[in-house]
Amino acid sequence: MAPRPDPPPWGTLITAGIRRAGLSAREAARRAEISEGRWRQITGGYQVVSPGVYAPVHGPAGTVAKMAAVAGVTAAQLEQAGRPDAAAELAEQPAKSAEADELMRRVRALDRDQALDLLAEIALRLGISVPPASAEHEGERRYGT
Repeated sequence: MAPRPDPPPWGTLITAGIRRAGLSAREAARRAEISEGRWRQITGGYQVVSPGVYAPVHGPAGTVAKMAAVAGVTAAQLEQAGRPDAAAELAEQPAKSAEADELMRRVRALDRDQALDLLAEIALRLGISVPPASAEHEGERRYGT
């Protein structure tokens, strides 16, 4: 039986980060939008193939970057821990976040009719059919008034 592998430096770093943040692996995984099992595989650096047989797990750069963000780990720390690929992904996240913030600002600035038009357009593009409301009850159906 092979000994259990030691976690990689980035796994140890991320695990220490969630401990400092007072998060469980389950909650951290939820926030990173991955399963708890996958979280543990990536931070541990292996998965169990069969009893006593371990396969290495490296984790995609984007996933490790999301995990690091949840754990409060910086791009510089990730790079130092041997994951320059994930560090680069993490460094890009603020730009993506700024884009999302700007989009939300623009949506919040819409008036009621513009918001309804936007929702109708989204439904149309998603292929969702919305039954037409009768003019008499339109306000009740659309706005719950």
